[in-house]
Amino acid sequence: MAAGTYSAASFRTLGSAATPQNLLTIENTDAVVQVRIRDISIQLDATAVLTAVMPLVKVSRATGVPSGGTVLSKAEFSTAATSDAQVVVRGATASDGGVATAITATAGTTLWQEYQMRMHTVVGQVLSPPSRMPTLLTKDLILTQNQAILIAVIAAVGTSNPATNHWSVCVTWDET
Repeated sequence: MAAGTYSAASFRTLGSAATPQNLLTIENTDAVVQVRIRDISIQLDATAVLTAVMPLVKVSRATGVPSGGTVLSKAEFSTAATSDAQVVVRGATASDGGVATAITATAGTTLWQEYQMRMHTVVGQVLSPPSRMPTLLTKDLILTQNQAILIAVIAAVGTSNPATNHWSVCVTWDET
């Protein structure tokens, strides 16, 4: 492992019509490495009218080390660096729009949350900028041994997160 900056992105994940829906986790089980989160961005492309309360995305510390899901590839910003094998990013599907591979994780203390977009009509084009966890919060967000971050959709009702929702989550971090 070499210190460096890394990034991972989920596959396009369909809404589950269930609440909560775990979208992505990043975990560190290494006793020596520290993971400093630099950026978390979430994007929703809704393709149907939503009359229920819009979905709420929460970023929280997981209460334990997650399991399940699909282990995602990690990209290095420098080809001279290699991410630690014990830093793992999990997504909720193994292919774009594919069958769900549920992440088993329990949300702990909420660090940040934001409502996502919804469409009252599907007339015209709807552009939805990504939601970003503010840098003020991520600059001191560190994962030490056996700590994890969970990004999940929390819906007031299942119809707030229909299968016509398409989610994408990206995370960037430093390892030291």
